Formats: sequence, structure tokens, C-alpha cells
Amino acid sequence: MRLKEIMNWIEQIAPLYLQESYDNSGLIIGDEDQMIDKAVVCLDVDEAVLEYAREKGARLVISHHPCVFRSLKTFSPKSPEGSILYSAITHGIAVYSAHTNYDSARGGMGDMICRELGLDEINVLIPGGIPDSGHGIGRWGFYKSSLSFGSFLRILDNRLGMKTMREVGTRPEQISRVAVFNGSFDNSCMDELLKVKPDVLLTGDLKYHDALLLKHHGIYAIDAGHYQTEIIFVRGLSGMLKKAFPMLEVLCWEGNDIFKVLYSID
Repeated sequence: MRLKEIMNWIEQIAPLYLQESYDNSGLIIGDEDQMIDKAVVCLDVDEAVLEYAREKGARLVISHHPCVFRSLKTFSPKSPEGSILYSAITHGIAVYSAHTNYDSARGGMGDMICRELGLDEINVLIPGGIPDSGHGIGRWGFYKSSLSFGSFLRILDNRLGMKTMREVGTRPEQISRVAVFNGSFDNSCMDELLKVKPDVLLTGDLKYHDALLLKHHGIYAIDAGHYQTEIIFVRGLSGMLKKAFPMLEVLCWEGNDIFKVLYSID
């Protein structure tokens, strides 16, 4: 099939107008008329995933995070962004990214996490510009029967693969209402969080002063990290692609969290 068909399908789910002003979602490099029979879905585009795509004969890499945010004046293989673009061009690999538009989209990242958590009555935390569209930033929902804190941690481990986390605030004994803000926490949602009053906020990349603010307002938060709150993109989008395009071979590349746990020895 042509790349344009795949692009149109993604953009029906996650329209590009949903992306934030700083973002660079969409076709990063490639020809929309290029024929595609294999695609690799990943979180981040790096040399490792491009090498994997080359080995498998995939002509398309679909990522969550764009490999280029800022404007580039030179395309040198010695710069981080340039090396990726240089390699992709050299080997005829198209790169497409669905980032903040996919975060906000109905059925996108936030909804996928909520489904894995087993939440009911999922709501948008900060609704988008179109009323009742289901688009917007962040999600929150309920458990019909409250869970113990230990049970909730086991869900994070078993369903989302979250092994290491940080916490802020007073740990709840029982959890019923959960808010989700995947990726980097944005304190612009603070007013909505105060209205929702979740028993726990699941997020990533929580800054120190935002953590202080959450604690001040009595919102218990778990910072699971950027990677752990978004790697579900690979499994989620690849599954949807396989259903939408049965003739397309879809490969998954999860890579590794850029952060590693460092244990100190007393």
C-alpha cells in the first residue's frame, strides 16, 4: 500500500490539528506515494530502530516522539537529529510521528492506559476545542469497587510493566478514582485535578516544584517516568495497524528506557 493510506488512517484517529504548538507530528521524512509492506512501530527513533528496520526490510518507522522538534539548518550525520535523518534518507526509510495529537485523541494514549488499568467511566481531564469530541489532555476514571494500594501497584506492574516509580504525598489505603497524565506532567491541569480529586495521579517526569504543589493540595502522585507511561504506544498502535491493514507486516520495537536505576551501597 502507499504511505499516504497509512498516514490518512492515523490522522483520522489522531488529527494533526490536535497537536500542541511546539510539536512536530506527521510525516518527518519520506514520500507519501512510497509503497510500504512492512512498518516498525516505536517510541523513539534512534539508530538502533533504523538498523532494525533495515535488517527487516521495513520502509516505514512510526514513532510517538518526533525525531525532529526544532528547525534544522544542516543535516550532518554528526548531530543527533541529523544522523537519524541522514540514515533514514540513505536507506529509503520514511519516518512518521504521532505525538501530542495521539496523546489527546479519543482512543489514544490516555485511553489505552486507562483501559489497561481497568478503569470505568473514563473522562477527559482537559477537554479539547471541540465539545464532546472525546479529545483532550489527560484522563480520569473510576474503579467500581475500590482497590487496595497493593492491588493497584500489581496492576501497574502486570498490565503496564511499571517496575520502578517515585511517589509524592500521602499514600492512600484504598484507590477508587484515578487520574492519568502520560509523559511529562503539565501543571496547567492543576485546576482540573483539584476538581476531580483523584486518589492517585499516575504521571511521568514530575518536576520538583510541581510535586510540592501537588503535595500542598493533597494530591497523591506516582511518577512512573516518561518511558514507562508511554511505551504502551508500541503495543497499542501496532495492534490497531494490524487490524486496519491485514496485508501490512507490523513490527514492534520497544527499545529501552534512557534512564537506569542506580542503587547506592551504604
